[in-house]
Amino acid sequence: MKRLYLSGKRALLAAGAFLLAAVPALAHEKWYVDPGEYRGAIPDIFRIPTAAGIAIILLAVALLVIAAFIDRRHDGSKTARWIDAQLLRYRLKPRTLLGVLIGVSLMGAGLQQTLFSPSLHLPFTPYGFVLGAVSIALGTLFLFLEPLQPELGIGLALLFLAGLPTVPFWDLMEELLILGAAVFLITGESDRAPWKRWNTPERQRLGYQAFRVLTGLNFLVLASVKWLRPDLGIKLVEQYHLNFLAGAGLDAAMFVFLAAVVETLVAVCLLFRVAFRPAVIVAFFFFTVSIFALGFEELLGHLPIKAALFLFFIYGHWHKGERKIVE
Repeated sequence: MKRLYLSGKRALLAAGAFLLAAVPALAHEKWYVDPGEYRGAIPDIFRIPTAAGIAIILLAVALLVIAAFIDRRHDGSKTARWIDAQLLRYRLKPRTLLGVLIGVSLMGAGLQQTLFSPSLHLPFTPYGFVLGAVSIALGTLFLFLEPLQPELGIGLALLFLAGLPTVPFWDLMEELLILGAAVFLITGESDRAPWKRWNTPERQRLGYQAFRVLTGLNFLVLASVKWLRPDLGIKLVEQYHLNFLAGAGLDAAMFVFLAAVVETLVAVCLLFRVAFRPAVIVAFFFFTVSIFALGFEELLGHLPIKAALFLFFIYGHWHKGERKIVE
């Protein structure tokens, strides 16, 4: 009965993918601001050092240093071990959640004839239709065949590589964390042969580290869009009234500049394991707040990154010689 109940919950997630696929998607600036047709003015804060820009950078760096000190001081400490023990008490399964939410996202994207996110449109060609169908099928398998996660991870990596001939390269790099998730799932713990023999605890740790690095690079690519084309972000903020810091005196340009700084620092934290868990918390907070700003239309494409951030928070630092038993 319990298994049927779990299957029923996953069926509800599949139904949610169909509903989310029916609405227009919002999130990245390029999704609804055509870079080829729109070119606004680049504000001074992005071109030359300004007092506001320097203040934002100094404040962000100061907070980063404080967070890095706290994170390093408590890594492996009695407090950190207590937090990890409390998380383990609830038998959280971040790897399972990652697979399920990737499955929902794949199904929704395939139904929209897109790849991984609503911004990556597949061509209306036989090859494009095949990729869309594979995305739906793979997403369905992720939802209901959890024991096959290593094999499904291989399929996910192949689907990512299959998108290279038909999707602009840098647009696909905005979904680089998908490739990292595939590596993590392939190297995950399994009781089945031959994975049980191949995926040693050290190989599982390296798979996790590869996931972390690729996700950090993903954030760096996303931040580069704001640095190179801040006019797109400013148009977004002004059109949808997203500047929730206007009351503090930040105009749209300063708000986008702040977002670019935060995304860049999160990328640095993930890549170099500096202030790791604090950076994960900050990123998860902003991705959650964005739902209330842009609406649930953007949720579908962001499900994998939310699951990845949740997993990073639960696993935290994974040092050599450690074995994580969170499943």
